[in-house]
Amino acid sequence: SKLGVGGARFHTGGEPGPADTVYLGVFRRKALDRVGGYDEHFQRAQDWEMNHRIRESGGLVWFQPRMQVSYRPRPNVRALARQYFHYGRWRRVVARTHQGTINLRYLAPPAAVLAILAGLVTAPFFWPALLVPACYLAAIVGGALLTGGGLPAGALARLPLVYATMHLAWGWGFITSPPRLSKPR
Repeated sequence: SKLGVGGARFHTGGEPGPADTVYLGVFRRKALDRVGGYDEHFQRAQDWEMNHRIRESGGLVWFQPRMQVSYRPRPNVRALARQYFHYGRWRRVVARTHQGTINLRYLAPPAAVLAILAGLVTAPFFWPALLVPACYLAAIVGGALLTGGGLPAGALARLPLVYATMHLAWGWGFITSPPRLSKPR
């Protein structure tokens, strides 16, 4: 859902058309040769990074919703947190490598982490600061109720934890992404 992964069409569906990136794309050999294929430096976000280079070189990345893949989610919250932590960490490396590739959608998770931490740290001295983490919690519970229609009760009950894990792990990975991961220039 958009609440979990953002509004990119390749995640949530939509009409065919130009896109920033696609998941498990099919590429013309000429486009891959022009940009040198996947950059093996990137341990995550390599698809986003390569699609950026394709677009920068005059190519077009096209979302085609008729193309489908089977996706198997991580088996537990710990594995999901590890996955999203590394997504955030490496998306920051892409942003360092390619200036101007970050937007508000990518800054929302780190902003949420910082706001929640500030609320929790400030709360012992100023109790209304607890409104920040409380509002986040209310938003993901409400969002889970809105997006989880049709899920079995147990899955629906776990959905807020899944959303929080995705957001906070991605945000923390982005915030703590060490400069040493950046590609040497």
